[in-house]
Amino acid sequence: MKALVTVMPLAGHVNPITGLVAELIARGHAVTVYTGTRYCERFAELGATVVCWSAATDFDEEDVAATFPAAGRPGRRGMVAMTKSVFFETAPGQVHDLGRELDRSGADVIIGDVMSVGAGCISELRGLPWATVNVLPFNSLGKDLAPLAFGLAPAQGRLGRIRDVILWRVFGAATLPFKRAYNQARIQVGLPPDPRMYGLGLVSPWLVLATGCPSLERPGAELPDQAHYVGRLAPTGGKSGSSVSPSAHPLVIVTQGTHHVELADLVEPAVEGLADLDVSVVATTGRRGRADVGIEVPQNAWIVDFLDFRSALPETSVFVTNGGWGGVLASLAAGVPQVIAGGDIDKPAIAAWVARAGAGINLRTGQPKPEAVAAAVREILTDPGYAKRARQIGVELATLGGAQKSADLLEHLVETAEPVRR
Repeated sequence: MKALVTVMPLAGHVNPITGLVAELIARGHAVTVYTGTRYCERFAELGATVVCWSAATDFDEEDVAATFPAAGRPGRRGMVAMTKSVFFETAPGQVHDLGRELDRSGADVIIGDVMSVGAGCISELRGLPWATVNVLPFNSLGKDLAPLAFGLAPAQGRLGRIRDVILWRVFGAATLPFKRAYNQARIQVGLPPDPRMYGLGLVSPWLVLATGCPSLERPGAELPDQAHYVGRLAPTGGKSGSSVSPSAHPLVIVTQGTHHVELADLVEPAVEGLADLDVSVVATTGRRGRADVGIEVPQNAWIVDFLDFRSALPETSVFVTNGGWGGVLASLAAGVPQVIAGGDIDKPAIAAWVARAGAGINLRTGQPKPEAVAAAVREILTDPGYAKRARQIGVELATLGGAQKSADLLEHLVETAEPVRR
């Protein structure tokens, strides 16, 4: 099998794809990875052929505004500008690069992370099988479900159904800038506009590898026939980050993630709030070379730029997170309960899912007070039910197969050249 893998140059997208690429290479498949310059070496070290972004405008995820100035605006305006610039305005360049690579070497299948818009476009233009890797929560639809972004439970009764009608209209209005940007990209590469609701065109009709598991899904949600839960795609390779030393106190990890990093949102209040608890705190800034925060660091805390989660999580009692999907799955895979401060995009929904599943506490804000973080950590440490539920979900994630199950499904797609139904 010859696979052409395209992945956005963002840590949360790259990390799970590395595990899948390593599994395909281990099975003897020829894998070419198309990504931004920052991550080309990482995939080359796994043994993949690497094609770096060329016609697509490359960028540094730690300073997106340097390439796309509008992305530096505060609040929703900046988020909208960043999403349009990074994911949709780069898509025509992606299609150009991918088309040139296909002309040079060909491929049996295109594999793209869910926000690699160029993958779906080139599949449509060339008639090639295409698989989507959902490195974000899958936006399942179903009866009586509000849009995922609102993080709400299924509606009940007439008022609930009215609620959902209103929320879907709000969702349509809020995502209109993205739908327009997506369709503009399609037109630029010679495809017609997609009239459907925003987001439907980003997932493959052939095969979707959905990270996560049913326990983290909303009641009543329905996966499309070509979508398969695969648990967690564990990262492979890359720099491991700092390790942690054994401690007699419960270990609490605090992370702001790698996207929309503002230490005053979560890291600072968490470190401050946990100062008086009988715990050891390791907080990661998610920024290369930065190991300082805007407050005096208490004696029970340690600040690092990056942390080796693979070695640290098995020793961890509580994971305090902004709700990034990769970190949430890593923590649950290790059986660690969570305190989630989900602030924007999909994170409020993720926080609601984890809390509903009984594996953590939803702080219902991306900027919690120190005392709120401390109270949530204290509750998890004193109630063993949270850790028990996290361990159960960890087992469920593992049984879904991860990279091995994903590779099996991809091989079936190439063998049949037909959509892979459940």
